[in-house]
Amino acid sequence: MKIRDVAIVTVRNSSSRLPNKAIMKIKGALRSIDIVVERAKKIGLPVIIATSTATTDDIFVDIARQHNVHIFRGSLVNKIKRWYDCFNEFGIENALIVDGDDLSHNYDIGSRAMSKLKSDQFDVIASPQDIVTGFFTYAMNRNAIVKLYNVAPFEEINTDVITRYIEKAGLNISELELKDYERKKNIRLTLDYEEDLAFFRKLYENIDILESGKGIVNYLDKNNSISEINFHRQKDFLKNQAKFNESVS
Repeated sequence: MKIRDVAIVTVRNSSSRLPNKAIMKIKGALRSIDIVVERAKKIGLPVIIATSTATTDDIFVDIARQHNVHIFRGSLVNKIKRWYDCFNEFGIENALIVDGDDLSHNYDIGSRAMSKLKSDQFDVIASPQDIVTGFFTYAMNRNAIVKLYNVAPFEEINTDVITRYIEKAGLNISELELKDYERKKNIRLTLDYEEDLAFFRKLYENIDILESGKGIVNYLDKNNSISEINFHRQKDFLKNQAKFNESVS
């Protein structure tokens, strides 16, 4: 099967800070991964859940079936290798990378990023550092994933944060132009800590899981107390990312 353009949802259950967070209940029977996948469908591309071959991730086979999306299973810790093998398995040319932690990823940004990736001569579309955390990860083409794989080809390499690997691969990167509501906000839209779990449960208690990114920001601007549930964790999140990047040789 060949699928030229896709959205790849990257997920596994073996998180050290919040194990099994991908299958935790958020709104009624809806798990966090259910929300991520349904939002990914809004981009209008085929969706692939890319998980590992570990037995702890067997559940995602059924989840993919429930959502009528594709499944790929590969490396546990080296997600670059997992993406590379997924690209080869499905004949992918361009992919929007959706982090399984990002329960409010902005499908409008995702659509713009894919359009830019396909129309411009860049390997990767990234975003400025001041983007709302959890709105967007990357869009990348086959050339990018091949170059990344060449600097991190081994199963045991931990590529949980790929910033340094992008630098080592010498990729041709363009930043996505953001709208005002997409940047410089004291809002944290990713699931790493218990406070993030409480935040998303409160957020989606009051709005639809498919609400637009702009709608989510507008709602949180009017309800600052919800953002305060987890935004203080942003410092720890950035510190952990920096520590990981420093460990990459």
